[in-house]
Amino acid sequence: MDKDKGVFMTAREVNMEIEMLKTVFDIVRLVDVSRTAPVNIGLDDCSYEAEHKCFAVWNKGRRCENCISAKVFARKNKMTKFEFVNDDIYQVIAKYVVIDGTPLVMEMVFKMTDKIFLGAYGSGSLIDKISRFNRELYEDPLTGARNRRYFEEQLKSLDKMGAIAMIDVDNFKQINDSYGHVAGDAALCTIVRMIFEHVRADDVVLRYGGDEFLLMFEEIPEQVFQQKLEDIREEIAMADVPEYKEIRLSMSVGGVYGSCKVRDGVMEADRLLYQAKRQKNCVAYKRI
Repeated sequence: MDKDKGVFMTAREVNMEIEMLKTVFDIVRLVDVSRTAPVNIGLDDCSYEAEHKCFAVWNKGRRCENCISAKVFARKNKMTKFEFVNDDIYQVIAKYVVIDGTPLVMEMVFKMTDKIFLGAYGSGSLIDKISRFNRELYEDPLTGARNRRYFEEQLKSLDKMGAIAMIDVDNFKQINDSYGHVAGDAALCTIVRMIFEHVRADDVVLRYGGDEFLLMFEEIPEQVFQQKLEDIREEIAMADVPEYKEIRLSMSVGGVYGSCKVRDGVMEADRLLYQAKRQKNCVAYKRI
């Protein structure tokens, strides 16, 4: 990366820049994307505000759907988005920075008070548009699961994930060939609906490919994770596809447990999935 872009800074330099930027912006802070935590940079080291999460400033209880800092961290660039709290709208500018060798994201936030800008939409209308955009940007239109773009922009670069499972629908091509693509779509929707019944709001259900899905859990007890995969597998095997009662479903699963980088966990889950598909309708599991 070109050092002339001002991305590489020392602790002293970044603290001076933050103080200067605070004269212009309402909020200026450094964020560790993997920890979803604000970071304080000292001259000797950096400390994480473990008790605070970066999304709390937006009155949210979990990671933002359209996390601009995750996107910037993955692309190592600079981006802008709008965020809101109640009826107040904020512009967020995020840029990738490396402080004494530590990669972080600097967020600069200011409240929108431009009457001309807001008057063109109306505050409520603009908030609705932002909410709909954030929701649809990363949603698979068929199943309602997260889409591959969400993985590439929000998850792939994260350094920590507690458990990951990769799921593949057994004999899915045969379903399409025998009953048609409408039936295949109905089968996928049935599977995702069953998965959603077994996960929490903070867990990730993601359509990774045509009939491949990823499940991701930031924190979950190991026994609960193992049992959850078996429960999902068993219930899908008993599920009926609406209007296609003759279709029987099954899935193969590769599951990995233990804190790991998302890239590494997905690769290992994919390897285990390959093992599971030799037998089909089973879970291949590993603790890492």
